[in-house]
Amino acid sequence: MANSRENAHARHSGRIGHAFLLSGARGVGKTSTARLLAKALNCEKGPTPDPCGDCPSCKEITAGTSLDVQEIDGATNNSVDQVRELRESARYNPARDRFRIWIIDEVHMLSTGAFNALLKTLEEPPPRVKFIFATTEYHKLPDTILSRCQQYDFRMIPARDIQAHLRAVAEGEKIKVSDEALARIARAAEGSARDALSLFDQVLSFSGEEVRDEDISALLGLIDRELLLAASRSVAAGDTLALLELVERLSDYGADHRNFARELILHFREILLLKTAPDGSALLAFLVPEERDRMRPLAEAYSEEDLLRILDVLTQLETDLRWAQDPRVTLELALLKMVQMRRLVPFAELVDRVERLATGAPAAHAAAAAPAARPAPPVPTPRPAAAAAPSAPPTSTPAAPADGAAGILAAMIGLAATRPSLAQPLRGAQARLEGDTLTLDVAADFSTLATAHADDYRDLARKAAGRPLKVQVGVATAAEVQAAPAPAEAKKRRLMEEASREPAVQEALDLFGGKVVEVRENKP
Repeated sequence: MANSRENAHARHSGRIGHAFLLSGARGVGKTSTARLLAKALNCEKGPTPDPCGDCPSCKEITAGTSLDVQEIDGATNNSVDQVRELRESARYNPARDRFRIWIIDEVHMLSTGAFNALLKTLEEPPPRVKFIFATTEYHKLPDTILSRCQQYDFRMIPARDIQAHLRAVAEGEKIKVSDEALARIARAAEGSARDALSLFDQVLSFSGEEVRDEDISALLGLIDRELLLAASRSVAAGDTLALLELVERLSDYGADHRNFARELILHFREILLLKTAPDGSALLAFLVPEERDRMRPLAEAYSEEDLLRILDVLTQLETDLRWAQDPRVTLELALLKMVQMRRLVPFAELVDRVERLATGAPAAHAAAAAPAARPAPPVPTPRPAAAAAPSAPPTSTPAAPADGAAGILAAMIGLAATRPSLAQPLRGAQARLEGDTLTLDVAADFSTLATAHADDYRDLARKAAGRPLKVQVGVATAAEVQAAPAPAEAKKRRLMEEASREPAVQEALDLFGGKVVEVRENKP
Protein backbone atom coordinates (compact mmCIF):
# COMPACT_ATOMS: atom_id res chain seq x y z
CA MET A 1 0.00 0.00 0.00
CA ALA A 2 2.85 2.39 0.84
CA ASN A 3 4.52 1.62 -2.48
CA SER A 4 1.27 2.37 -4.34
CA ARG A 5 0.92 5.75 -2.63
CA GLU A 6 4.55 6.53 -3.37
CA ASN A 7 4.14 5.76 -7.07
CA ALA A 8 0.91 7.78 -7.22
CA HIS A 9 2.60 10.82 -5.68
CA ALA A 10 5.53 10.43 -8.07
CA ARG A 11 3.26 10.31 -11.11
CA HIS A 12 1.24 13.31 -9.98
CA SER A 13 4.33 15.41 -9.23
CA GLY A 14 6.21 14.38 -12.36
CA ARG A 15 9.21 13.15 -10.34
CA ILE A 16 9.29 9.67 -11.81
CA GLY A 17 12.32 7.45 -11.48
CA HIS A 18 14.06 6.11 -14.53
CA ALA A 19 14.55 2.52 -13.28
CA PHE A 20 12.33 0.30 -11.09
CA LEU A 21 13.20 -3.09 -9.60
CA LEU A 22 10.32 -5.41 -8.62
CA SER A 23 11.49 -8.43 -6.61
CA GLY A 24 9.65 -11.30 -4.95
CA ALA A 25 8.61 -14.93 -5.22
CA ARG A 26 7.07 -16.42 -8.33
CA GLY A 27 3.47 -15.67 -9.16
CA VAL A 28 2.98 -12.69 -6.84
CA GLY A 29 2.32 -10.15 -9.62
CA LYS A 30 5.68 -8.62 -10.54
CA THR A 31 5.23 -8.73 -14.33
CA SER A 32 1.56 -7.73 -14.11
CA THR A 33 2.54 -4.76 -11.96
CA ALA A 34 5.23 -3.82 -14.49
CA ARG A 35 2.61 -3.70 -17.26
CA LEU A 36 0.27 -1.63 -15.09
CA LEU A 37 3.11 0.78 -14.37
CA ALA A 38 3.84 1.03 -18.11
CA LYS A 39 0.15 1.82 -18.74
CA ALA A 40 0.18 4.45 -16.00
CA LEU A 41 3.17 6.15 -17.61
CA ASN A 42 1.97 6.04 -21.23
CA CYS A 43 -1.80 6.36 -20.88
CA GLU A 44 -3.31 9.25 -22.83
CA LYS A 45 -4.61 10.61 -19.49
CA GLY A 46 -1.27 10.11 -17.77
CA PRO A 47 0.98 9.90 -16.16
CA THR A 48 -1.83 8.74 -13.87
CA PRO A 49 -2.26 6.27 -11.02
CA ASP A 50 -5.45 5.07 -12.74
CA PRO A 51 -4.83 4.25 -16.42
CA CYS A 52 -8.00 4.18 -18.49
CA GLY A 53 -7.40 0.85 -20.22
CA ASP A 54 -9.29 2.09 -23.31
CA CYS A 55 -6.78 4.29 -25.11
CA PRO A 56 -4.61 2.82 -27.89
CA SER A 57 -1.54 2.78 -25.67
CA CYS A 58 -3.24 0.84 -22.85
CA LYS A 59 -4.78 -1.65 -25.26
CA GLU A 60 -1.49 -2.27 -27.08
CA ILE A 61 0.39 -2.79 -23.78
CA THR A 62 -2.28 -5.31 -22.74
CA ALA A 63 -1.97 -7.13 -26.07
CA GLY A 64 1.83 -6.96 -26.05
CA THR A 65 1.99 -5.11 -29.39
CA SER A 66 3.14 -1.66 -28.26
CA LEU A 67 6.15 -0.31 -30.13
CA ASP A 68 7.21 1.84 -27.18
CA VAL A 69 6.88 -0.82 -24.46
CA GLN A 70 9.18 -3.79 -24.99
CA GLU A 71 9.13 -6.92 -22.81
CA ILE A 72 12.42 -8.81 -22.74
CA ASP A 73 13.15 -12.16 -21.11
CA GLY A 74 16.46 -11.88 -19.28
CA ALA A 75 17.06 -15.62 -19.51
CA THR A 76 17.21 -15.65 -23.34
CA ASN A 77 18.43 -12.10 -24.02
CA ASN A 78 21.37 -12.00 -21.67
CA SER A 79 24.34 -11.41 -23.93
CA VAL A 80 26.42 -8.25 -24.21
CA ASP A 81 25.45 -7.71 -27.86
CA GLN A 82 21.72 -7.83 -27.11
CA VAL A 83 22.07 -5.28 -24.32
CA ARG A 84 24.13 -3.06 -26.59
CA GLU A 85 21.30 -3.12 -29.16
CA LEU A 86 18.91 -2.10 -26.39
CA ARG A 87 21.21 0.75 -25.42
CA GLU A 88 21.38 1.99 -28.99
CA SER A 89 17.57 1.90 -29.31
CA ALA A 90 17.26 3.96 -26.13
CA ARG A 91 18.87 6.93 -27.90
CA TYR A 92 15.77 7.46 -30.08
CA ASN A 93 12.52 9.12 -29.06
CA PRO A 94 9.32 7.07 -28.59
CA ALA A 95 7.35 6.30 -31.74
CA ARG A 96 4.10 7.68 -30.33
CA ASP A 97 3.80 7.43 -26.56
CA ARG A 98 5.25 9.49 -23.77
CA PHE A 99 8.10 7.13 -22.80
CA ARG A 100 10.08 4.26 -24.25
CA ILE A 101 9.83 1.52 -21.60
CA TRP A 102 11.78 -1.74 -21.33
CA ILE A 103 10.39 -4.45 -19.06
CA ILE A 104 13.15 -7.00 -18.41
CA ASP A 105 11.85 -10.12 -16.65
CA GLU A 106 14.23 -12.34 -14.66
CA VAL A 107 16.87 -9.65 -14.93
CA HIS A 108 19.23 -11.59 -12.66
CA MET A 109 19.89 -13.94 -15.62
CA LEU A 110 21.86 -11.26 -17.48
CA SER A 111 25.56 -11.97 -17.76
CA THR A 112 28.18 -9.86 -16.02
CA GLY A 113 29.14 -8.29 -19.33
CA ALA A 114 25.50 -7.49 -20.08
CA PHE A 115 25.11 -5.76 -16.71
CA ASN A 116 28.22 -3.72 -17.39
CA ALA A 117 26.87 -2.72 -20.80
CA LEU A 118 23.56 -1.68 -19.22
CA LEU A 119 25.21 0.26 -16.40
CA LYS A 120 26.19 3.27 -18.55
CA THR A 121 22.59 3.76 -19.68
CA LEU A 122 21.34 3.54 -16.09
CA GLU A 123 23.91 6.10 -14.95
CA GLU A 124 22.97 8.64 -17.63
CA PRO A 125 19.51 7.65 -18.90
CA PRO A 126 17.88 9.53 -21.80
CA PRO A 127 15.03 11.71 -20.54
CA ARG A 128 12.23 9.70 -22.15
CA VAL A 129 13.44 6.18 -21.30
CA LYS A 130 12.27 4.02 -18.38
CA PHE A 131 13.42 0.58 -17.24
CA ILE A 132 11.30 -1.84 -15.19
CA PHE A 133 13.19 -4.90 -13.92
CA ALA A 134 11.58 -7.98 -12.36
CA THR A 135 13.44 -10.77 -10.54
CA THR A 136 12.87 -13.69 -8.21
CA GLU A 137 16.52 -13.67 -7.06
CA TYR A 138 17.26 -10.20 -5.85
CA HIS A 139 20.58 -11.19 -4.28
CA LYS A 140 22.13 -12.03 -7.68
CA LEU A 141 21.99 -8.47 -8.98
CA PRO A 142 25.20 -6.39 -8.81
CA ASP A 143 25.24 -3.59 -6.25
CA THR A 144 25.98 -1.12 -9.04
CA ILE A 145 22.61 -1.95 -10.61
CA LEU A 146 20.70 -2.01 -7.31
CA SER A 147 21.96 1.41 -6.29
CA ARG A 148 20.46 2.97 -9.45
CA CYS A 149 16.96 1.51 -9.13
CA GLN A 150 13.91 2.21 -7.05
CA GLN A 151 13.37 -1.13 -5.32
CA TYR A 152 9.99 -2.66 -4.42
CA ASP A 153 9.66 -6.04 -2.66
CA PHE A 154 6.58 -8.19 -3.31
CA ARG A 155 5.46 -10.46 -0.46
CA MET A 156 3.76 -13.83 -0.64
CA ILE A 157 -0.01 -13.56 -0.91
CA PRO A 158 -1.92 -14.83 2.17
CA ALA A 159 -3.88 -18.03 1.58
CA ARG A 160 -7.16 -16.37 2.59
CA ASP A 161 -6.69 -13.68 -0.09
CA ILE A 162 -5.96 -16.32 -2.73
CA GLN A 163 -9.03 -18.27 -1.61
CA ALA A 164 -11.20 -15.14 -1.91
CA HIS A 165 -9.81 -14.51 -5.40
CA LEU A 166 -10.55 -18.10 -6.46
CA ARG A 167 -14.07 -17.74 -5.10
CA ALA A 168 -14.57 -14.63 -7.24
CA VAL A 169 -13.29 -16.49 -10.30
CA ALA A 170 -15.58 -19.47 -9.56
CA GLU A 171 -18.62 -17.23 -9.19
CA GLY A 172 -17.76 -15.38 -12.39
CA GLU A 173 -17.48 -18.67 -14.27
CA LYS A 174 -20.53 -20.16 -12.47
CA ILE A 175 -18.47 -23.02 -11.03
CA LYS A 176 -19.78 -25.00 -8.04
CA VAL A 177 -16.95 -25.64 -5.60
CA SER A 178 -16.75 -25.84 -1.81
CA ASP A 179 -14.78 -23.47 0.38
CA GLU A 180 -12.68 -26.39 1.64
CA ALA A 181 -11.63 -27.28 -1.93
CA LEU A 182 -10.64 -23.68 -2.64
CA ALA A 183 -8.76 -23.53 0.66
CA ARG A 184 -6.75 -26.62 -0.27
CA ILE A 185 -5.85 -25.13 -3.66
CA ALA A 186 -4.83 -21.88 -1.96
CA ARG A 187 -2.59 -23.74 0.51
CA ALA A 188 -1.04 -25.81 -2.29
CA ALA A 189 -0.19 -22.60 -4.20
CA GLU A 190 2.10 -21.49 -1.32
CA GLY A 191 1.44 -17.78 -1.73
CA SER A 192 1.46 -17.64 -5.53
CA ALA A 193 -1.70 -16.36 -7.21
CA ARG A 194 -0.50 -17.60 -10.59
CA ASP A 195 0.08 -21.12 -9.26
CA ALA A 196 -3.35 -21.08 -7.62
CA LEU A 197 -5.05 -20.12 -10.90
CA SER A 198 -3.08 -22.76 -12.79
CA LEU A 199 -4.08 -25.45 -10.28
CA PHE A 200 -7.70 -24.31 -10.38
CA ASP A 201 -7.69 -24.41 -14.18
CA GLN A 202 -6.24 -27.92 -14.06
CA VAL A 203 -9.07 -29.04 -11.79
CA LEU A 204 -11.73 -27.38 -13.96
CA SER A 205 -10.45 -29.05 -17.09
CA PHE A 206 -11.26 -32.40 -15.49
CA SER A 207 -14.29 -31.64 -13.30
CA GLY A 208 -16.21 -29.19 -15.43
CA GLU A 209 -18.72 -26.90 -13.77
CA GLU A 210 -18.94 -28.85 -10.48
CA VAL A 211 -15.80 -29.60 -8.51
CA ARG A 212 -15.90 -32.34 -5.89
CA ASP A 213 -13.54 -32.36 -2.93
CA GLU A 214 -12.14 -35.77 -3.87
CA ASP A 215 -11.21 -34.42 -7.32
CA ILE A 216 -8.81 -31.98 -5.65
CA SER A 217 -6.79 -34.75 -4.02
CA ALA A 218 -6.78 -36.98 -7.10
CA LEU A 219 -5.78 -34.30 -9.60
CA LEU A 220 -3.31 -32.25 -7.58
CA GLY A 221 -1.60 -35.13 -5.81
CA LEU A 222 -2.69 -33.81 -2.40
CA ILE A 223 -3.12 -36.13 0.55
CA ASP A 224 -6.71 -36.90 1.47
CA ARG A 225 -7.76 -34.80 4.43
CA GLU A 226 -9.24 -37.87 6.14
CA LEU A 227 -5.82 -39.55 6.17
CA LEU A 228 -4.29 -36.55 7.93
CA LEU A 229 -7.07 -36.51 10.52
CA ALA A 230 -6.70 -40.27 11.02
CA ALA A 231 -2.95 -39.86 11.59
CA SER A 232 -3.32 -37.10 14.18
CA ARG A 233 -6.10 -38.98 15.99
CA SER A 234 -4.03 -42.18 16.11
CA VAL A 235 -1.04 -40.33 17.53
CA ALA A 236 -3.24 -38.71 20.17
CA ALA A 237 -4.72 -42.11 21.10
CA GLY A 238 -1.33 -43.86 21.07
CA ASP A 239 -2.62 -46.40 18.53
CA THR A 240 0.50 -47.72 16.83
CA LEU A 241 -1.41 -50.39 14.88
CA ALA A 242 -3.66 -47.76 13.30
CA LEU A 243 -0.62 -45.77 12.21
CA LEU A 244 1.03 -48.80 10.61
CA GLU A 245 -2.23 -49.58 8.79
CA LEU A 246 -2.39 -45.94 7.64
CA VAL A 247 1.09 -46.22 6.09
CA GLU A 248 -0.11 -49.39 4.36
CA ARG A 249 -3.04 -47.43 2.90
CA LEU A 250 -0.64 -44.75 1.67
CA SER A 251 1.46 -47.39 -0.07
CA ASP A 252 -1.59 -48.96 -1.69
CA TYR A 253 -2.74 -45.52 -2.78
CA GLY A 254 0.68 -44.81 -4.30
CA ALA A 255 1.08 -41.55 -2.38
CA ASP A 256 4.47 -39.91 -2.10
CA HIS A 257 5.76 -40.33 1.46
CA ARG A 258 7.58 -37.01 1.45
CA ASN A 259 4.47 -35.23 0.24
CA PHE A 260 2.53 -36.88 3.08
CA ALA A 261 5.13 -35.60 5.57
CA ARG A 262 4.78 -32.05 4.22
CA GLU A 263 0.99 -32.21 4.44
CA LEU A 264 1.21 -33.62 7.96
CA ILE A 265 3.45 -30.71 9.01
CA LEU A 266 0.82 -28.24 7.80
CA HIS A 267 -1.91 -30.27 9.52
CA PHE A 268 -0.20 -30.22 12.93
CA ARG A 269 0.58 -26.54 12.45
CA GLU A 270 -3.15 -25.96 12.03
CA ILE A 271 -3.77 -27.87 15.27
CA LEU A 272 -1.17 -25.73 17.05
CA LEU A 273 -2.74 -22.51 15.76
CA LEU A 274 -6.18 -23.75 16.74
CA LYS A 275 -4.91 -24.46 20.26
CA THR A 276 -3.04 -21.19 20.80
CA ALA A 277 -4.96 -18.58 18.80
CA PRO A 278 -8.21 -17.19 20.20
CA ASP A 279 -11.47 -17.51 18.29
CA GLY A 280 -11.80 -14.84 15.66
CA SER A 281 -8.03 -14.51 15.18
CA ALA A 282 -6.76 -13.84 11.67
CA LEU A 283 -4.47 -16.85 12.11
CA LEU A 284 -7.52 -19.12 11.87
CA ALA A 285 -9.07 -17.46 8.83
CA PHE A 286 -7.83 -20.23 6.51
CA LEU A 287 -9.93 -22.85 8.36
CA VAL A 288 -13.55 -23.12 7.31
CA PRO A 289 -15.99 -23.50 10.27
CA GLU A 290 -16.74 -27.19 9.54
CA GLU A 291 -13.04 -28.07 9.50
CA ARG A 292 -12.44 -26.04 12.65
CA ASP A 293 -15.12 -28.02 14.50
CA ARG A 294 -13.59 -31.31 13.42
CA MET A 295 -10.12 -30.33 14.60
CA ARG A 296 -11.15 -28.74 17.91
CA PRO A 297 -11.05 -32.08 19.86
CA LEU A 298 -7.53 -32.69 18.52
CA ALA A 299 -6.37 -29.29 19.76
CA GLU A 300 -7.70 -30.17 23.20
CA ALA A 301 -6.05 -33.62 23.18
CA TYR A 302 -2.54 -32.27 22.60
CA SER A 303 -0.44 -29.98 24.77
CA GLU A 304 1.71 -27.27 23.23
CA GLU A 305 4.80 -29.26 24.23
CA ASP A 306 3.44 -32.32 22.40
CA LEU A 307 2.82 -30.33 19.22
CA LEU A 308 6.25 -28.71 19.26
CA ARG A 309 7.96 -32.08 19.67
CA ILE A 310 5.82 -33.62 16.92
CA LEU A 311 6.54 -30.77 14.50
CA ASP A 312 10.25 -31.13 15.23
CA VAL A 313 10.09 -34.86 14.35
CA LEU A 314 8.10 -34.19 11.17
CA THR A 315 10.48 -31.46 10.02
CA GLN A 316 13.39 -33.85 10.41
CA LEU A 317 11.36 -36.59 8.68
CA GLU A 318 10.78 -34.41 5.62
CA THR A 319 14.55 -33.98 5.33
CA ASP A 320 15.35 -37.65 5.98
CA LEU A 321 12.93 -38.80 3.29
CA ARG A 322 15.03 -37.08 0.63
CA TRP A 323 17.84 -39.61 1.11
CA ALA A 324 16.01 -42.58 2.64
CA GLN A 325 16.57 -45.91 0.88
CA ASP A 326 13.27 -47.20 2.29
CA PRO A 327 10.90 -44.21 2.71
CA ARG A 328 8.12 -46.39 4.13
CA VAL A 329 10.21 -47.62 7.07
CA THR A 330 11.49 -44.09 7.70
CA LEU A 331 7.92 -42.78 7.84
CA GLU A 332 6.77 -45.61 10.12
CA LEU A 333 9.61 -45.00 12.57
CA ALA A 334 8.84 -41.29 12.75
CA LEU A 335 5.13 -41.91 13.41
CA LEU A 336 5.92 -44.44 16.15
CA LYS A 337 8.37 -42.00 17.68
CA MET A 338 5.59 -39.40 17.84
CA VAL A 339 3.42 -41.90 19.73
CA GLN A 340 6.17 -42.60 22.25
CA MET A 341 6.76 -38.89 22.83
CA ARG A 342 3.08 -38.49 23.71
CA ARG A 343 3.75 -40.76 26.71
CA LEU A 344 6.41 -38.47 28.15
CA VAL A 345 5.53 -36.72 31.39
CA PRO A 346 5.45 -32.92 30.99
CA PHE A 347 8.50 -31.31 32.55
CA ALA A 348 6.45 -29.09 34.88
CA GLU A 349 4.57 -32.14 36.21
CA LEU A 350 7.83 -34.04 36.69
CA VAL A 351 9.35 -31.18 38.68
CA ASP A 352 6.20 -31.01 40.79
CA ARG A 353 6.46 -34.71 41.58
CA VAL A 354 10.12 -34.47 42.55
CA GLU A 355 9.43 -31.47 44.78
CA ARG A 356 6.61 -33.34 46.50
CA LEU A 357 8.83 -36.35 47.07
CA ALA A 358 11.62 -34.15 48.43
CA THR A 359 9.29 -32.57 50.99
CA GLY A 360 7.72 -35.89 51.96
CA ALA A 361 4.32 -35.01 50.46
CA PRO A 362 2.60 -37.63 48.27
CA ALA A 363 2.24 -37.08 44.54
CA ALA A 364 -0.92 -35.35 43.37
CA HIS A 365 -2.77 -38.43 42.18
CA ALA A 366 -1.39 -40.57 45.05
CA ALA A 367 -2.62 -38.01 47.57
CA ALA A 368 -6.07 -38.09 46.00
CA ALA A 369 -6.18 -41.88 46.18
CA ALA A 370 -4.65 -42.15 49.67
CA PRO A 371 -7.88 -41.79 51.72
CA ALA A 372 -9.47 -44.75 49.90
CA ALA A 373 -6.38 -46.94 50.07
CA ARG A 374 -5.37 -46.23 53.64
CA PRO A 375 -7.44 -44.95 56.59
CA ALA A 376 -6.41 -41.75 58.28
CA PRO A 377 -4.18 -42.26 61.35
CA PRO A 378 -6.13 -42.13 64.63
CA VAL A 379 -5.95 -38.96 66.64
CA PRO A 380 -3.98 -39.75 69.84
CA THR A 381 -5.96 -39.38 73.07
CA PRO A 382 -4.09 -37.33 75.70
CA ARG A 383 -3.33 -38.98 79.02
CA PRO A 384 -4.98 -37.49 82.13
CA ALA A 385 -2.27 -35.72 84.13
CA ALA A 386 -2.00 -35.94 87.96
CA ALA A 387 -3.27 -32.90 89.78
CA ALA A 388 0.07 -32.15 91.39
CA ALA A 389 2.13 -32.87 88.29
CA PRO A 390 3.59 -29.87 86.52
CA SER A 391 2.46 -29.22 82.96
CA ALA A 392 4.66 -30.71 80.23
CA PRO A 393 6.72 -28.26 78.18
CA PRO A 394 5.70 -27.60 74.56
CA THR A 395 6.73 -30.24 72.01
CA SER A 396 8.55 -27.64 69.90
CA THR A 397 11.12 -27.13 72.70
CA PRO A 398 11.47 -30.52 74.43
CA ALA A 399 13.25 -30.57 77.77
CA ALA A 400 16.32 -32.79 78.15
CA PRO A 401 15.92 -35.76 80.46
CA ALA A 402 18.19 -36.25 83.49
CA ASP A 403 20.70 -38.17 81.43
CA GLY A 404 19.59 -36.37 78.23
CA ALA A 405 22.88 -36.07 76.39
CA ALA A 406 21.96 -38.91 74.00
CA GLY A 407 18.45 -37.51 73.53
CA ILE A 408 19.77 -34.04 72.71
CA LEU A 409 22.25 -35.56 70.23
CA ALA A 410 19.49 -37.56 68.51
CA ALA A 411 17.34 -34.46 68.23
CA MET A 412 20.24 -32.46 66.81
CA ILE A 413 20.77 -35.13 64.13
CA GLY A 414 17.09 -34.89 63.20
CA LEU A 415 17.17 -31.08 63.04
CA ALA A 416 20.29 -31.16 60.84
CA ALA A 417 18.88 -33.77 58.44
CA THR A 418 18.52 -31.22 55.63
CA ARG A 419 22.17 -30.14 55.98
CA PRO A 420 24.46 -33.17 55.46
CA SER A 421 27.59 -31.22 56.40
CA LEU A 422 26.12 -30.69 59.89
CA ALA A 423 24.49 -34.09 60.37
CA GLN A 424 27.35 -36.32 59.18
CA PRO A 425 29.83 -35.51 62.02
CA LEU A 426 27.06 -36.06 64.59
CA ARG A 427 26.32 -39.61 63.43
CA GLY A 428 28.41 -41.92 65.60
CA ALA A 429 29.49 -39.06 67.90
CA GLN A 430 29.53 -39.38 71.74
CA ALA A 431 27.66 -36.73 73.80
CA ARG A 432 28.20 -35.74 77.45
CA LEU A 433 26.08 -33.20 79.34
CA GLU A 434 27.63 -31.52 82.36
CA GLY A 435 25.45 -28.71 83.66
CA ASP A 436 24.98 -26.27 80.78
CA THR A 437 27.85 -27.68 78.72
CA LEU A 438 27.32 -30.28 76.01
CA THR A 439 30.48 -32.02 74.84
CA LEU A 440 30.41 -33.70 71.43
CA ASP A 441 33.23 -36.18 70.76
CA VAL A 442 33.29 -36.82 67.01
CA ALA A 443 35.44 -39.09 64.89
CA ALA A 444 38.87 -37.74 64.04
CA ASP A 445 37.95 -37.55 60.34
CA PHE A 446 35.17 -35.04 61.13
CA SER A 447 36.87 -33.00 63.86
CA THR A 448 37.85 -30.09 61.57
CA LEU A 449 34.39 -29.94 59.99
CA ALA A 450 32.64 -30.16 63.36
CA THR A 451 34.81 -27.42 64.87
CA ALA A 452 33.95 -25.13 61.94
CA HIS A 453 30.24 -25.67 62.69
CA ALA A 454 30.46 -25.14 66.46
CA ASP A 455 28.11 -22.14 66.32
CA ASP A 456 25.58 -24.12 64.27
CA TYR A 457 25.71 -26.96 66.82
CA ARG A 458 25.08 -24.45 69.61
CA ASP A 459 21.85 -23.37 67.85
CA LEU A 460 20.82 -26.99 67.29
CA ALA A 461 21.47 -27.86 70.92
CA ARG A 462 19.38 -24.92 72.12
CA LYS A 463 16.46 -26.02 69.93
CA ALA A 464 16.81 -29.66 70.99
CA ALA A 465 17.14 -28.98 74.75
CA GLY A 466 14.80 -26.02 74.96
CA ARG A 467 17.41 -23.95 76.78
CA PRO A 468 20.79 -22.36 76.01
CA LEU A 469 23.74 -24.76 76.12
CA LYS A 470 27.44 -24.35 75.64
CA VAL A 471 28.83 -26.76 73.08
CA GLN A 472 32.36 -28.11 72.99
CA VAL A 473 33.72 -30.28 70.20
CA GLY A 474 36.18 -33.02 71.05
CA VAL A 475 37.73 -35.99 69.32
CA ALA A 476 36.63 -39.51 70.22
CA THR A 477 39.24 -42.27 70.44
CA ALA A 478 39.11 -45.20 68.04
CA ALA A 479 38.02 -47.55 70.84
CA GLU A 480 35.14 -45.22 71.79
CA VAL A 481 33.97 -45.01 68.22
CA GLN A 482 34.11 -48.80 67.80
CA ALA A 483 32.35 -49.45 71.13
CA ALA A 484 29.64 -46.86 70.58
CA PRO A 485 26.15 -48.37 70.41
CA ALA A 486 24.39 -48.18 67.09
CA PRO A 487 20.66 -47.88 67.79
CA ALA A 488 20.37 -45.66 64.73
CA GLU A 489 20.99 -48.63 62.42
CA ALA A 490 17.89 -50.51 63.56
CA LYS A 491 15.87 -47.30 63.39
CA LYS A 492 17.18 -46.62 59.87
CA ARG A 493 16.15 -50.10 58.70
CA ARG A 494 12.69 -49.62 60.17
CA LEU A 495 12.30 -46.22 58.47
CA MET A 496 13.45 -47.64 55.12
CA GLU A 497 10.85 -50.40 55.33
CA GLU A 498 8.13 -47.90 56.16
CA ALA A 499 9.23 -45.54 53.39
CA SER A 500 9.27 -48.28 50.76
CA ARG A 501 5.58 -48.90 51.48
CA GLU A 502 4.60 -45.26 50.91
CA PRO A 503 2.61 -44.78 47.63
CA ALA A 504 4.56 -41.65 46.69
CA VAL A 505 7.89 -43.41 47.22
CA GLN A 506 6.73 -46.42 45.21
CA GLU A 507 5.71 -44.11 42.38
CA ALA A 508 9.13 -42.44 42.42
CA LEU A 509 10.89 -45.82 42.34
CA ASP A 510 8.76 -46.92 39.37
CA LEU A 511 9.25 -43.58 37.60
CA PHE A 512 13.05 -43.51 37.87
CA GLY A 513 13.76 -47.25 38.24
CA GLY A 514 15.59 -46.70 41.54
CA LYS A 515 15.73 -48.04 45.06
CA VAL A 516 15.69 -46.64 48.60
CA VAL A 517 19.26 -46.11 49.83
CA GLU A 518 18.75 -43.65 52.68
CA VAL A 519 15.89 -42.35 54.85
CA ARG A 520 15.98 -39.15 56.85
CA GLU A 521 13.40 -38.48 59.50
CA ASN A 522 11.61 -35.19 58.98
CA LYS A 523 11.21 -33.41 62.33
CA PRO A 524 9.85 -29.92 63.09
